[in-house]
Amino acid sequence: MPVLKNPRHERFAQFLASGKTTGDAYEQAGYKRNASNASHMARNEEITNRVTEINNESLELERATAAAAAERAVVTRHSLIEKANAVYTMATEAGQLLAAVSALKEIGVLAGIRIERAERGTPGEFNWIENASAAELRAFIAAGIEGSEELAASGSTRRARSDLS
Repeated sequence: MPVLKNPRHERFAQFLASGKTTGDAYEQAGYKRNASNASHMARNEEITNRVTEINNESLELERATAAAAAERAVVTRHSLIEKANAVYTMATEAGQLLAAVSALKEIGVLAGIRIERAERGTPGEFNWIENASAAELRAFIAAGIEGSEELAASGSTRRARSDLS
C-alpha cells in the first residue's frame, strides 16, 4: 500500500507504527487532541493497513541490517588473512619492517604454510622419549597423565622401565 493521500493520515499512521498512543499520534499528526476521534481514526481500515505495512517494512529493514552486520562480524581464516595483508601493506608503506615481517608470519600461520612449534618444559626434559623403546612408549601412553609425569621425571628409560615392573 502506498503512502496515504491525506498527509495528516499518513503522519498519524507513522506515529502509531512508531509506538505512540492514539491520542498522542492524533495530536502530533496536526489534529486537536480528541481521544474519541483518535480512536475512531485508528480503526479506519486504510490507517490500520498502512500501520501494518510500515511495521512490516521496518521489520524487513531490521532483518536485513542484522544479517549484514552478522555477515561483517564473522571471523574466518580468510578475513584474518585479509586483515593481516592490510597490516603488512601499511607496515611496509610506513617503513616498519618488523611489523611487516610479523604480519607475513601471521599470514603464513593462518594459511597453514608456516607451523609454529614450541617445546614446553625445561630444555632436554623430553630427551628420554627419543631413547625409549616401543614397549616403553606403549607403557608411557597406557600409564596416562599421572604415570607419564613419573616417567618423565625419571629422565631415564632404564629407570622408567624399572618403575613399570
